[in-house]
Formats: sequence, C-alpha cells, structure tokens
Amino acid sequence: MTCLMNRLRSKTGRRNYRPFARPMFVGLVAVTALFLGTPYGRGAVPESASNANPLPPKQEMVRDRFKRFQDRMFQLQTELAETEPESADRLGRALERAGELGLSGELERLIELLRDPSALSNAIDAQEKWVADADRVLDILLEQDSDNKERERQIDKLEDYKQQLEKILQQQGTLRSASAQAAGARRMLQQLNQAIQRINALLDKQGDLSRKTQASVAQGSKQEGQQLADRQESLRKEAEQLADDLERLGSANPEKPADTPSLEAAREQTRQAGQEAKAGSSSMAKAASSLQQSQNPSAAEQQREAEESLRRVKDRLERARQELGEQQSTAKQGEGQRQAAKQTRGLSDQMRQDAQAQNQGGQQGQQGQQGQQGQKGKQGKNRKGPPPSAPQNLEKAEQHMEDAAEDLEQEKPEDAAEPQDKAIDQLEQVQRELEEILMQLRKEEREEMLRDLEGRFRDMLNKQRAVNDATVALNQTGEKSFRRPEHLQLAELSSQQRALSEQAATCVHILDEEGTTVAFPQVVEQISEDMRVVAERLAAFHVGILTQSIQGEIVDALEQLLEALKKMRQENEQQSASRSGGGQNNNNKPLLPPSAELKLLRSSQWRVNTRTSAVQQVRDEGSEPEDALRESLRKIAARQSECAEIAKQMRDRLRHE
Repeated sequence: MTCLMNRLRSKTGRRNYRPFARPMFVGLVAVTALFLGTPYGRGAVPESASNANPLPPKQEMVRDRFKRFQDRMFQLQTELAETEPESADRLGRALERAGELGLSGELERLIELLRDPSALSNAIDAQEKWVADADRVLDILLEQDSDNKERERQIDKLEDYKQQLEKILQQQGTLRSASAQAAGARRMLQQLNQAIQRINALLDKQGDLSRKTQASVAQGSKQEGQQLADRQESLRKEAEQLADDLERLGSANPEKPADTPSLEAAREQTRQAGQEAKAGSSSMAKAASSLQQSQNPSAAEQQREAEESLRRVKDRLERARQELGEQQSTAKQGEGQRQAAKQTRGLSDQMRQDAQAQNQGGQQGQQGQQGQQGQKGKQGKNRKGPPPSAPQNLEKAEQHMEDAAEDLEQEKPEDAAEPQDKAIDQLEQVQRELEEILMQLRKEEREEMLRDLEGRFRDMLNKQRAVNDATVALNQTGEKSFRRPEHLQLAELSSQQRALSEQAATCVHILDEEGTTVAFPQVVEQISEDMRVVAERLAAFHVGILTQSIQGEIVDALEQLLEALKKMRQENEQQSASRSGGGQNNNNKPLLPPSAELKLLRSSQWRVNTRTSAVQQVRDEGSEPEDALRESLRKIAARQSECAEIAKQMRDRLRHE
C-alpha cells in the first residue's frame, strides 16, 4: 500500500500533475491504493504460523474492499459516459485490465493460501504479484486526460516562444541603444567641429583686438579707448554664448541611453572647455572695463589672459573630437542587426510550422468516427497555439531590422533608429499576445486545480465523518468491552484513517509544487499528521475524548478548506464574467488570497487551543498514561511553533509584495 501511495504522490507533482476532470473521479483514484493494497510484504509477516488465524479475515477485508471498488468503477463509468467519455473510457479500460489479470480470483486464492500455515511463503509471493498487477490498473487510472496533456504541451511551447522572443527583444534593445549612441556621437562630432570653427574665429578676432590695444599702448593714445572697449564687449558676448553652448553639449540627456566611455570622455572635455570659455569671457569683461577707463596697459594683460583661456578651450575641444574619432564603425552593428533579423525569421518559421502541424492534427482528429479520435477532434478545435498574427508581425519586425541593418552598414545610425523602433513595437505586440494566451491557459489550469482540490477535500471529509461516527459508536461500547469484532473494526478504521492521511499528503505535495501559498500547504500537512495520529490511536484501541477531539478538528479543518476553495472559485468565476477579453495579468496570483490564508492560520491556532484543553481533560480523568499525555503535549508545542513559523512566512511574503 505504501508503495502504491508513493507512486500516486510521485505522479501528481506540479509539472506532471494535471487535475482529473471530475471530483468523484478524483476520489476514486485517490483511494485506489487503499482498495488495491494488501497488509503484508515480503519479510514482514506480523504473526507466526502457529497464530495465523487473523490473516484470512484481513485478506477477506481486502477482497471485499476490492469488490466495492469495482462496483464503484462500474457505476462511475455509467455516470460519465455522456458528459466525460474519455474518463469513462479510461475506467472501462481499467476494469477490463483488472479482469484480464484476474485480480478478483487471485484474492480468493490468497485467502485459501493464508488458511494454510505452511503456505505463507507462497502467499507472500502471490500478494506481491497481486500488488504489481494492481499497479498496472493504477497506471491506467492515473493517465492524464488528453486535454490536460495538450494544455501542458501548449504552455511549454508558448513559454519557449516567449523566452526566444525576450532574447530577441533584449538584443534589439541593445542594438537600438548602440545606434542611438552612435548617432549621438556623430551629432556631437558635428557640433564640436562647429565649436572649433567658432573658437578659431574668436581667437582671430581677439588676437587682432589685442594687437591694436598694444599699438595704442605704444603710442600712448587714448582716443580709441571707447571703440576698443565696444569691440571687446562684443567678443565677450560671443565667448559667453560659446561657453553656454559647450556646457549644454557636454551634458548627457538622462532620458537617453547611457553614453559609451569615449562619448562620456568627449562630454567631459567639452564641459571643461565650457568652463574655460567662461574664464575667457570674464577676462574679456575686465579688459573692456579697463579700455573704457583708458587703462590700456591693464587691458592688454587681461586680453592675453583671455587668449590663453580661448586656446585652452580649443585644446579641450580637440581632445573631445579625438575621443569621438575613436568611435567604432556602425558596420559591425549592422552585422548584429542582421543576426537579430535571422533569429526573428527563425522564430516566425517555427510558429508557422507548429501552427500547421497543430491544424493538421486537429483535422485528423475531426475525421475520426468514434472513440478517442472523435474526442481528439473536438479538442483540436480548442487548442490555443500562437496567435495567427504573430508570424506576420515577426516578419514585419524582420523587415524593419533588415532596413536598419542597411542604414548601419552605410554608416547612417540616425536613420536606423526609426526602423529599429518599429521592429521593437512589432516584437512587443507579439509578446503581449503570447502573454495573454499563456495567462488564459494558466487560468484554466488554476481553475481546474481548485476544482480538483475541492473534490479531494470533499471526498476526505465524507470519509472522515464516517470514521468519526464509527469511533463514537465504539466509544459508547466502551474500551473495556472490546472483543475480537471491535478489534477488527478498529483495525479497519485505522487503515481507512491512514489512507486518508496519505490522501492529504498527496494534496500537500501538489500545493508545495504549485508554490504560491504559505499557510495552505502547511495546514494540509497538519491535517495529514493529525490523521496519522488518529490512525495510531485507533490501532491502539483509543476511542475516547482525545481521539474524538482530534477527529473533530480534522473535520473542522477540512470544512474550512472547502469553504476557502469554494469562495476562491466563485471569485474567479465572477472576475471572468466581469471581463470581456484581456484583463489584468494574474499569472502571479496565489491559489488562495492572503485573507483566506490568515483564516486558515487562525483556525490552526484554534485547533492548538482545543487540543490543549482536550489533553488537560484526559489528564484530569486519568484515562490515559501520563507518558502518553506528555508526548501529546510535546506535539502540541511543536504545532504551536509551526503556527508561529507560518505567521512569520506570511509576514515576510506580504512585505515583499
């Protein structure tokens, strides 16, 4: 049985797990291990040959459970024949396989073998063979529905498209940034050439004015002072305007891509040239003032300082031009652009081929007349591949990339910007379409998981209530009055309770793999542990207050989980009804909202409180040994620590959202 349940758990992980179509079918598969299991394995015979009488009755219990199991399969096959023919067909194949393997007849033979103490070894071999054969039936029941497998394939394929597209987009963004930098460098180079021409002209004018001022000083003439001052003031204004222009040219635009090292170095030289131009303008202003006051010797010295500043400006601008002269040719960028275009073409061709193969598969399915072919044809209509417009948009993006590559190869990065932007727009359109389809597929998967979990928990709740009722009835008989029939019934109840614990553990595995909730999987794990504790207590013939209290807590917890799942499904349906296409991306939306998880945590804390009170009541009555009660308190303390850890994890997750 343990082997079968481990296989069941391993086949219901997140990537391999796809929920079954109906809750009742879920319940059937979830308890398969219980119905198909046997109590013993090789080397684990619990009773000696001299005391083998309990073995045949236990094997008879397995036989009876298997008969009920088959009856339920027949009933469910009929119920699903019209609404879910694929599931009904799977049940039919499982029943047919069980008949071919002779599982019912083999159980009868096992009972006879167990009645013969000398045949126990043969019985063990036969039991192992029966479990192996039953495992084959389980394989049939655990087959994924074709629509679930198809959706998984679609999601994987769309995720692959999306990853390829993201790489192309990233590459195209890098190329666009490089083009912008190259274009910016070219514009700056042109502006630097103009600035150098301006500084050369300004140097010539200042040199001529300085020579006239020196001549005036040599002649000792003061008549030209005002005229020289006016000319100097005019040159000062030119120098000041040049300084402002250079400072603007040297400043980077924060809205544009970051500069390359050479462009940043050129900007730095230009900024410093602007500062030198300001210094020259200041010296010119002083010279103009001196000339107005006929202080020609002072003016001549200040003019020399202005000329030195202007020469430093020219030197800085020459260095900046040299930095930009080391910029690489954009022809190499053109090669990278053509490579991106090639990758875009490859993705477009891949989408077309996959769409054609998918359409052909759908048409072949529709041609089927009966059975699975007809069902696959029906599903072929509902397949969600890449949007039909995606290949066309990718082709448009490819053409824009080719145009940009041609501009880059002709050393025209400024012309390449427009087609590159258009290519990015087309790629982003395809990305949005892929994300929308993925969101819809994940939404379907999520809704199906909620339905499946609801079916699992409802099935567990119904079975748990039956175990609880039987426990109460046995408690009314009284532990001191138990005889062989009560002991056999308790063994059966313990087996059922342990099977429920395994079912809950399967749900924990599913939720752990799903990974969007904090409290949900841990609360279900607590339920699984409580079920295991109850199974141990029933096996030890304890049916009193503490056992019933834990069973009541399990029922309360399952009811709360069902209520949370039901509410979440209703909210999803309401959201779907209120949206007409598109909508907010809920890919990262948790299976349960934080408010529902908080309620689960609160109920878990309430069960800790209730369990503590129950242990105290048992201690007051003295109905159980003190050592056992101390062990129960230790487990309660561990549960309290778990609640504290859940609260911490929920707090941390909320802080990061």
